[in-house]
Amino acid sequence: MEKQKIKVALAGGGDSKDSHPLDELFAAWIGSQGRLLYWPVALRGMRSFESCLEWITETLAPVNISDISMWTDLLEHQAWELEAFDAVFIGGGNTFNLLAELQRSGFDRHLKTFIQHGKPVCGGSAGAIVLGRDIRTARHFDLNNATLVGTGGLDLAEGHAIWPHYRTQHDGLIAAYLQEFHQPVLAIPERSGIAIEVTGMRTVGYEPSYRFDGQGKSEV
Repeated sequence: MEKQKIKVALAGGGDSKDSHPLDELFAAWIGSQGRLLYWPVALRGMRSFESCLEWITETLAPVNISDISMWTDLLEHQAWELEAFDAVFIGGGNTFNLLAELQRSGFDRHLKTFIQHGKPVCGGSAGAIVLGRDIRTARHFDLNNATLVGTGGLDLAEGHAIWPHYRTQHDGLIAAYLQEFHQPVLAIPERSGIAIEVTGMRTVGYEPSYRFDGQGKSEV
């Protein structure tokens, strides 16, 4: 994938007050007239999709994103339909169910093509995890109800797996993940986010985000 076109936002999973700096950046990427597509599919069976739409609408209203469409079942849609939108927001919920639906529908591949055309994508919590290299970081948050075997994510975070809702108490779990899977990890607190674009990777939020690798822990 051409790095100069990538615009990926990874949110740590906090509420609208926590995500505001990242939301502002995402809005700048889209533009005030931008058309946003929202995928709340990871919350199927956990809360109503109507309440999900209310949440995203209220969250993005302060940054002037108002043209929002919602898809609640990716299997009902085709790749060409993405052409009508300027950005995609992937919400939180059960990460295993989310990746399973992305794989079954083919939108894991279609979303990569979307990004290759320079269109931005934001993922929050489970939505952020699937944008990383592998979703097995989600074992500490979610049950694998989908009995998913292939856990490879979309790998849009420069080879890192994603760890949202990060707290320092998670350092031991992240170290164990590194030892088992030999994958670097981006750990993002709820009051923070990470933006990946042509200028590189940077933290956007109220708290530091961290990179864990074989050399230890460092701020992003």
